[in-house]
Amino acid sequence: MTRHAGWSQGVDLLVSDLLMLLDERAPAVLAEPGDNCGLLVGDERAAVRRILAALELTDAVLDEALSSGIDTILTHHPLLFSPVNSLVESRVRERLLRRLVQERMTMIACHTNADSALGGLADIAGAALGLQGMEPLQSAAAGWCKLVGYVPPEALDVVAAAVFAAGGGGIGNYKECAFVTKGTGWFTPLPGSNPTIGEVARAERTPEVRWETVVPRARLGGVVRAFVGAHPYEEPAFDIYPVDDVLPHAGLGRVGTLAEPLCLCDLAAKTAETFELSSAAWSGDGARRVVRVGVLPGSGRSAMATAAGVCEVLITGDLGYHAAEQAAHRGLCLIDVPHGEFEWWTFKKWTEVLAGGLAACDVGLSISREWRPPWRRTGEKGERRMPSVSLKLRVWIDGGSRGNPGPSGIGVVIEDAHGGVLETVGRVIGVGTNNVAEYRALVAGLELAQARGASEVEVLSDSELLVKQMRGEYRVKNDGLRPLHAEARERAARFSAFSIRHIDRNQNARADALVNRALDEHEKAGL
Repeated sequence: MTRHAGWSQGVDLLVSDLLMLLDERAPAVLAEPGDNCGLLVGDERAAVRRILAALELTDAVLDEALSSGIDTILTHHPLLFSPVNSLVESRVRERLLRRLVQERMTMIACHTNADSALGGLADIAGAALGLQGMEPLQSAAAGWCKLVGYVPPEALDVVAAAVFAAGGGGIGNYKECAFVTKGTGWFTPLPGSNPTIGEVARAERTPEVRWETVVPRARLGGVVRAFVGAHPYEEPAFDIYPVDDVLPHAGLGRVGTLAEPLCLCDLAAKTAETFELSSAAWSGDGARRVVRVGVLPGSGRSAMATAAGVCEVLITGDLGYHAAEQAAHRGLCLIDVPHGEFEWWTFKKWTEVLAGGLAACDVGLSISREWRPPWRRTGEKGERRMPSVSLKLRVWIDGGSRGNPGPSGIGVVIEDAHGGVLETVGRVIGVGTNNVAEYRALVAGLELAQARGASEVEVLSDSELLVKQMRGEYRVKNDGLRPLHAEARERAARFSAFSIRHIDRNQNARADALVNRALDEHEKAGL
C-alpha cells in the first residue's frame, strides 16, 4: 500500500484518505452491480485513528468497538444493501444505524471489490490451498471509459499530467498509460471567441495530437474537469467512449492447479483444516483424484456453470442438495464450506496486510474478537469456538554488530498493553551484520510473543530499513536477508493483528542496552 499523496506524517489520516488507500487494494470499480461498497456511515472529513475489522456489523461488534475507543469499523458485508424506510430501535439493522450515527462513528464496507481484487480474498484463498497458475473464475469488467482529446503538442505534457493526477491512465500495475497520434486540427473562431491560436473569422489549420487514455467511470467527472482546466484552448475538443474491456487478473473466484493430484475427500479435509472450518462437505466421487480447482469465498452457487468448463471441483459456500445434483450433471464436483467462516478467514488475512500499511499512517487496525458466524455446526471436529480473550503485546527490538560484520547481539523487551515489562532478552547470536541482527531480534521477539499466547502484536524498532521492508515499502535486495525476512513475515502472519513502526534510537534505549550488555559480557569472557 502506498501513502495517499494528500497525507503527510504528523497529520491525521482522514476518512477520505482511507477510502483512497482502500481503493488501491480493493478498487471500487471491481464491485459487482448492485453491491454497496465504500463509505456507508460517517463524514469524509473525520479523522481515522483506530479501525476495527469484522465480517459484518452486529450489536456485539459495535459494543466491542465502543469499549475499545474505535472510531472506524471496516466490514466485508455491507450493512446497507436494501433501502432503509425507517429508523426503529426494535429492528436490528436500524438500531445499529442509529447507534453509529449517535456515536459519530465511521463505517466502510469492502465486499465484492475485495473479493475480486488482485491480492484480495480469492487470491488469498487460492494461495492458501497452494494453487498454481491462478486466474479469475469470472473476469471482472474493467469499468472504464475512453477519453479521447485533441491537444496542441506543446501542451500535451501539462494536460496529460493533470488527467493522470485526477485518476486517469491506470491499467493494472501500470500508471500514466496513453496513446498519441499526430494530426491536424481544423476550426474557425466565431465572433465573441478568444482563440489561443488563430484569429476570429479566419479558418485555422494547426498541428494537434489525438491523445487517448482510459478512465475509471467513478472518476470520469474529475478527469474531464482536469482535462478542460489544463487545456490551453477556450473550447477543448474531447470525446468519451464506453469500453467493455475485462481485467485479466481480477474477478470473482480463482482457478488453479494443485502441485499434485488429490482425492476429492482429501481435498475437502485439507480445505477444512487450512481455513479452520467447522465442517466441509463434498459432492461427487470422494476417491476421484482432482488437480484443477476453483475456489470462491462466500456464496458461489451462481458460478457453477462457469466452473464446470474450467475446473474439476469448485470450493465455495451456500450450496445445497439441488446444487449437487446440477453439478453432477455437468461433471463438476463441489466442496461446500460455511460461508461466514470461509470469508472471515480470508478477510482477516486481507486486513492483516492492510494493517501493516496503515501503521505507516499512525493508524491502528485490530481484528474483531466478538464477531460470530450465525450458524453453529457439529461434526467430526465438533463445534469450533472462537477465542473470547485477545492478548495484545508490544515488542521492542534492537540488533547490533561490532564490526559489521562482527560479533552481533540482539535485545528484546516484551510489554503488555499497559506498558508493564513481561520479559527481556539480550544475547549474542554470533558473527553477522547490523541488518542481520535486527532481523534476528524481530524473529526472536515474535517467537516470545507467540509463546505467551499473544493474538495482537505491535513491534517497535529503530531500524528504518527493517520496518519499511516488513511493510513492503522497500524491496529486500540482500540475499542474506531474504530468508530472515520471509521467516519474519510468516511468523507475523500467525497473529490476528500485526503492526510494526519505526522509532528514534533514543526511544529504544532498553533494547539497545540489552544488546550492548550481551556483547560486553561476551568480550569479557574472551569468547
